[in-house]
Amino acid sequence: MSSILKTVSSIIGVVTFICLFEFFIGLENESRKEFLPHVFLFESPEVIQEIEEPVASTTELSNDSSRKLPGNISKVTQRSHAQDCPKNWEDYAEIYQAGINNGSKPFTSADGVSYSETTSPKYSTIAILDKRAVYNLCDVLLVRIQSRDWNNSPKTYGGDFFRSKIFHEKPYSAASEDAMIDFLNGTYLALFTLRWTGEIKVRVQLIHPVETLPQMRLTLSGKVGRNITFLGEFVSGNIYEDVNCRMYEMPGPVCNLSNPRTHGPWYCQRPSDSRLSCEDWRYHKMSKATFLKLEDYITPLSRKLLTKSQMVDIKNSCKIKVVDSGSSIAPSTLPFCTMNRVPNGVHTSGHFYQDTWYPDNCRLASYTPESGIKCLRNKTVVILGDSTTRQIYTFFLEKYKKYFKELPLPEGAIRRYGRTSLESTTYNASVHFGFHGLPRAGNSLVLRTDFIEFIADRLNSRRDGCNVIYVISVWAHFISCGQEFYHTRLLSIKSAIEGFLDRCPEGKVIIKGANTKSHRALWISIVSSEWNILKHEMLLRSLFQNETRVGFIDVWDITKVQPYPDNVHPNEKIVKQLIDRILTYLCKS
Repeated sequence: MSSILKTVSSIIGVVTFICLFEFFIGLENESRKEFLPHVFLFESPEVIQEIEEPVASTTELSNDSSRKLPGNISKVTQRSHAQDCPKNWEDYAEIYQAGINNGSKPFTSADGVSYSETTSPKYSTIAILDKRAVYNLCDVLLVRIQSRDWNNSPKTYGGDFFRSKIFHEKPYSAASEDAMIDFLNGTYLALFTLRWTGEIKVRVQLIHPVETLPQMRLTLSGKVGRNITFLGEFVSGNIYEDVNCRMYEMPGPVCNLSNPRTHGPWYCQRPSDSRLSCEDWRYHKMSKATFLKLEDYITPLSRKLLTKSQMVDIKNSCKIKVVDSGSSIAPSTLPFCTMNRVPNGVHTSGHFYQDTWYPDNCRLASYTPESGIKCLRNKTVVILGDSTTRQIYTFFLEKYKKYFKELPLPEGAIRRYGRTSLESTTYNASVHFGFHGLPRAGNSLVLRTDFIEFIADRLNSRRDGCNVIYVISVWAHFISCGQEFYHTRLLSIKSAIEGFLDRCPEGKVIIKGANTKSHRALWISIVSSEWNILKHEMLLRSLFQNETRVGFIDVWDITKVQPYPDNVHPNEKIVKQLIDRILTYLCKS
């Protein structure tokens, strides 16, 4: 492919290449330097660093060299749905990449920028390029996004963070962009593979204007997390006292309550009552007031952008018709999904078709409680993570209640925080849930400290034996901590996973990734923006990409195009898709 591109580039020449971009991007009066494109390859960084490039997609472009140019693409067989389309979009993307000017500078500072100069979802526009009366299944749709400011003037720099999809409403089908190209001048190009027939519409949301990225980077660097405190309650008999606690060292006399084995740093102010010692730490609580106080530290511009220009649809009337062109080539039969590594980078991994999620490169089995419990026969599933993984436990509790019985909670335990267990004596199956270690937040959170258990400690304890399936998720409570803190915690978990799989080859580990969420309050946008969640997700995938013994559940791509409102706790129908993936791994691989 690289030799073909060199030939194409030499034939086209600089002048012809400029004309090609002018045709697609409609910038006849712009200079070549201003509209040379920048394709965002969402590959995860190998080292921790503050990321300064703008982000406009959740897509990774492949380096596969076996592809053909668009003109040589074969048609697919006659059908209404194509799960296994060839990656034709990569050919288009590489053509655009051929003229990248790496000297282009991303937007890095909002100093001196007024709100009227920021990206406006009201005035930004969407258009289909080279629109046809009819498209064929597996064709590539090109959609241009033009960012404009509140003065209705075109933007001259890129870096806006969009979420885009093509969809059909009833029955619901949807897919995210395969690639998003940022030309660094306010113009973007989204490429979509057309995987089903019928009428298809386009939706583009402005998630974060580029001018919010300086604020986002403060969170990514961990500087915001240093201002977040929790409460620790110390108790001895009828004496008790609440003090401030956090994951970073604090001034004054402190109690070092850290767990050095798992990178679990934790410090609390020493109680002022001399009758209380550091050993009297009994409860961990959330202090919402400190999260709300974060709103006092942001600039007026960031405040306005995060309340008025975030997660807003860009209105459009774009729609196309897709038909079946027909061919004698029979569709391929994809294998069942297997546990064979975590993908490097965040990219489109599947699509919805008629209300069901289809991975692009493998098949999922659909399980009912009757077939699911048979799959779980003689198996122990231990779910470790946050409330987004607790949803998996709750699904089994509610939908499999005919087969599972919930065991009594340990004395003093709180059901929503674990430890909780389901058992089926008939099928010799069990499902357990435990929350990860600190930090942990949540409304009305009051947690007994003797029920705090770090994931690495659980895996290293060996108490679950070898014939166990671990389902692990670590993200929602760590975004505010910054990427360096998250990286160090992941390293301890990765080491524990490797140790478990080395001594227990028959054991299994499945990692569940992050999902999209709503930003219903300003402080949530500050500590857990979608941009920051994505950066942490990229880091997790980079760290585990070479571990071929683990399975992965890509929840990001599913929730990015889901038919339900964004929520940190996705709709139970999304949870059903996750369980289908887990059970396919266990019983179809």
